[in-house]
Amino acid sequence: MKERIVLNERQKDTLKEIGNICAGNAATAFSQLLDRTINMNVPRVHFLPVEQVPDAVGGASQLMVGVVLQVLGDAPGVILLLFPQADARVLADILTGHKSRGKGIFTEMDQSAIKEAGSIVSASYLTTFAHFTRLSLIPSTPGIVIDMAGALMDYILIELAAASAYALLLDSEFVDAKKSVRGHFFLLPNPGSFQAILKTLGESDG
Repeated sequence: MKERIVLNERQKDTLKEIGNICAGNAATAFSQLLDRTINMNVPRVHFLPVEQVPDAVGGASQLMVGVVLQVLGDAPGVILLLFPQADARVLADILTGHKSRGKGIFTEMDQSAIKEAGSIVSASYLTTFAHFTRLSLIPSTPGIVIDMAGALMDYILIELAAASAYALLLDSEFVDAKKSVRGHFFLLPNPGSFQAILKTLGESDG
């Protein structure tokens, strides 16, 4: 039976602060990339068992577009940025400046744009985590997978041999003048990495 990990209030507050700073940094990067104002909100931060990830994004059969990166350095793991298909379509349209060619069709240009978005968000989060934890966290080149949420998690856990029992979820919302896009950012550190991160975020509430 796996060990139960519970966040204390200091850790929860720090993770929320990290999420807000990451959102601001990512929004600035997007605004510069697109030469238009892009805001990001972080409506919730959750720490959950990895098997609950599909339920957290709408169920195992929910069709998602996922950007996947491996994290190297002091706290190895996996980053998974999930967008529901409709939100990924809107994001691709915003980033490419093109109107959608069909709800379920993602061209090579669309996928490249979504990967770039995932890379920007992931770099923002890892840079902020590294600042708070003083750990070296290095992202790999991103890949993209389009599949149901359950199948995506199978890919993460089997193909990438991810060993994490828990996931840190920071929901992100990209907002421009007319549209908003909801994305789900997951950090899945390896077991030893989770302990290292949580230790730096405060071991007690005192």
